[in-house]
Amino acid sequence: MKLAPFISGIFGTLGFGLSVLAGISSGNTLEAILVRGLLSAAICYAVGYFVGIIAQQVAREHAQHIAKVVAKQDDEVEKKRRDEEAEREAEMAAAEIAAVPATAPASATA
Repeated sequence: MKLAPFISGIFGTLGFGLSVLAGISSGNTLEAILVRGLLSAAICYAVGYFVGIIAQQVAREHAQHIAKVVAKQDDEVEKKRRDEEAEREAEMAAAEIAAVPATAPASATA
């Protein structure tokens, strides 16, 4: 989801709504209320767009950082698993060698 358009839409809507409420409470004419509301909406939309771009970049960088941390942890777990598996295989090989009886070579005396 693109954060910039989403946040700018929220900022613009809030700017318009607050401007209209402020105009109504101060007793301005309907024309003045709507003109100032639209102007406020446009300015808040632009500000919200830049805030959204910053938020999107921060979220992207955070996601990349988390991905690196998780990849590092996964690598450590995989390395530990491989080391344990190699150790088990070495122990099994040593046990097999110990279990094989030593056979003397056949003597050539007859």
